[in-house]
Amino acid sequence: MSKGLTRRQSEILQFIVECIRERGMPPTIAEIGEAFGIASTNGVNDHLVALERKGYIERSSKARSIHVTEKASAGLYVSEVGILPMVGRIAAGLPILAEENVEGGIPVASSLARPGGFCLRVQGDSMIEDGILDGDTIIVDPTARPQIGDVVVALVNDEATVKHYHPHGAVVELRPANSSMSPMLYPAQSVQIQGVVVALQRTIR
Repeated sequence: MSKGLTRRQSEILQFIVECIRERGMPPTIAEIGEAFGIASTNGVNDHLVALERKGYIERSSKARSIHVTEKASAGLYVSEVGILPMVGRIAAGLPILAEENVEGGIPVASSLARPGGFCLRVQGDSMIEDGILDGDTIIVDPTARPQIGDVVVALVNDEATVKHYHPHGAVVELRPANSSMSPMLYPAQSVQIQGVVVALQRTIR
């Protein structure tokens, strides 16, 4: 048990660490509540406030904004690290991993460094209701077969977009996670799925 924590606080901290390590993002308050049978969001928040007060986590007002501090991160960072290319602006007519598109490399957990994988910086607010925010770095697995509803990186008219994938025969619907925005429909032949989003990384400052 981490020093100074109750058993439940220690269990919740470990759950947060495991979510970040395995998925590349922290859990939501609802996910913590479901995992520990806490029906009230206030009940979950009380534990998070205690963890924050004791110096194990930091939070902001954004979704999925729990950050594990150095005090609690011994189980989070492992020596097995892979490097994935960071894709910047997409050059027309070129493969997404063409040299002209790559801005550098990003260290990620080796479990996320899939063959041909890459990172992409999110621009805009179209996925905010999924906790994917402007400026986040998403990790993309091009070997995963996209399923209905998956968050994917799609290339449409040489522009990369991050949306939920909903194929409808000859038409593909790319659906945002923002209730103020409408889904986009495209002929299936004009949509190139570059990969499935498997994790994200975020800096809090």
